[in-house]
Amino acid sequence: MLSAGLVIGLVVGFGVGYIIYQGQVSSLQTSLNQANESNSMLNSELSNRTLELPLSLQGGQMIHSGWVFISPVGSGDYAVSLHVEGLEPSAMGSYIVEGVTRGSTMNMVPLGANATASEFEAGANGVGTYWVSLMENPSSTYEGIDLLYLPGMNMTQATLVASVQMA
Repeated sequence: MLSAGLVIGLVVGFGVGYIIYQGQVSSLQTSLNQANESNSMLNSELSNRTLELPLSLQGGQMIHSGWVFISPVGSGDYAVSLHVEGLEPSAMGSYIVEGVTRGSTMNMVPLGANATASEFEAGANGVGTYWVSLMENPSSTYEGIDLLYLPGMNMTQATLVASVQMA
């Protein structure tokens, strides 16, 4: 009788222990799943960050600061924004933003859909802002972005004002 009670007690004890152990495994699995979801969300946020690139200013130019910002905006599209301070006022000419294409032949092409869509003028205070939405990551298409000054809106006299190299 004592041994039957002992056997029943041991079976019940092992059963309860097994149930508690399974609960701990289930709790551990839930914690791991939550950690994986958090890690996935963090990676997603890091890949959607805005890239801030300082413009390299060319000697002899009046510009005192300039930045290019590249931001993913969803569906594979990217917004490219350029902010420059110290530009010539619009009465003197305009500016055009061009991309230097990757590959064996480096071509300069307007960053926008065409030359007109890539031009902008500085305000009276010398501040200029340009932006465009592209259908792909500009870092994969261009190895650099150049800012050119067009005196009298004449492309043949274009002068490189600033540039940025893409990684």
